[in-house]
Amino acid sequence: MNTEKDFEKVRTTISNFKNDGVVLTDENILRILESYKEKRIYDKARYDEKKNDPIYKQKNREYASNWIKNNKERHNKSQQNSSNRRKLQTKLNYYRRLNKVDKFKERYPNLWNKVLEEDLPHNPY
Repeated sequence: MNTEKDFEKVRTTISNFKNDGVVLTDENILRILESYKEKRIYDKARYDEKKNDPIYKQKNREYASNWIKNNKERHNKSQQNSSNRRKLQTKLNYYRRLNKVDKFKERYPNLWNKVLEEDLPHNPY
């Protein structure tokens, strides 16, 4: 479950924050990872229990529709961005399947820049 990769991620995160005098041993890191895992399991179980409740669904839908009504511009912009991203990903996937990402770069340099900006997966399969 807890691989060396997990430990390395935690160590990297700790070094990025440059903690003053805080030294975490592997045991402490293991405890943190286990605690996080337990919290995720608890939260998932709680949500799975809640999500089928009709009252929860109704409140959630009301909240979402109210948010959309109050934030029309943000919602439309988000929808447009999502649509553009899907179109870009579809076009890129076509070239990836054919193993011709170089042609994509040549034909659509502006789209290629967006691929790099959005960090879309662009390596051939």
